[in-house]
Amino acid sequence: MDGRTLNVAFLRTASHPLEETLARQLLFMLKRLGRGREAEVVRIADPYVSRAAISAAAADGFTEDESGFAALLVDVCGAAETVSEKAGAIAARLGRVTPRLEEGESPEIASVVERVWWPAKLINSALPTFIAPIKPRWSTELFDVPAMLVPRDDVLGISREHVYYRSSGHRGEIVPARILWYVSEGTSGQQGKMVIGCSRLDEVLVDDPDTLFSRFEHLGVYGRAEVRATADASGKAMALRFSDTEIFPVQVTHSRLTVLAKGLGLRWVPPMSLSKTSSALFQAVYEEGTERRE
Repeated sequence: MDGRTLNVAFLRTASHPLEETLARQLLFMLKRLGRGREAEVVRIADPYVSRAAISAAAADGFTEDESGFAALLVDVCGAAETVSEKAGAIAARLGRVTPRLEEGESPEIASVVERVWWPAKLINSALPTFIAPIKPRWSTELFDVPAMLVPRDDVLGISREHVYYRSSGHRGEIVPARILWYVSEGTSGQQGKMVIGCSRLDEVLVDDPDTLFSRFEHLGVYGRAEVRATADASGKAMALRFSDTEIFPVQVTHSRLTVLAKGLGLRWVPPMSLSKTSSALFQAVYEEGTERRE
């Protein structure tokens, strides 16, 4: 750390089939590390960064100058104006200028902003939020919450992208969007009834279960039989491809969700399937889960 900057002296990846995946995960880990140390900038000073890492860095909002590659960490969950002001102040210290965001920004722009200025969240944009119920068995394998007793699959563990399957019936799913993950009630000894984190929804695909399984096997925890079981009467299943999952340090329980929703004039009903929720409730849950209450 140098003030509010996390400096990375070396970032190198060897040629390997998983090199791009590993480079993307390393960059996200560095951003999370910087956020944990209250950094506002992550700077990569290595003059010999691999081509895969440079490509991944560009997609994550890193820009190059004479001192290396740098990305902003805008740790604000709020209105576009508030996020813009914070990003502009950080950029000014780097001699840079950032775009001005407006209320009602399109889902596409808002999603890009939330990726490149991670962990920024634009609350008054048009980016929708969905709540997805997930059984403890699958949340353990996907997110290690509740914690596993054995290590996760290596490829699954280093990927920033994952896939979750459900029946093909549409419930207003659009991309890009955000997902809040709600662990449904588990069996005896398992934790449940809580929001454990959020992700960015990148793709919604409806197809034959075997086709979906063949394409996304490395990103999901369902076996072929489980994917087939999600198919409905149409014979189709749905795959939700999502990325950059943030696991909340504070799990937002059913009772807290009820209180938060009531404070917003809403009624909390545990979701039986993927369902849309308000940006106001997302903000309340996110701030609770990341301990950003005043």
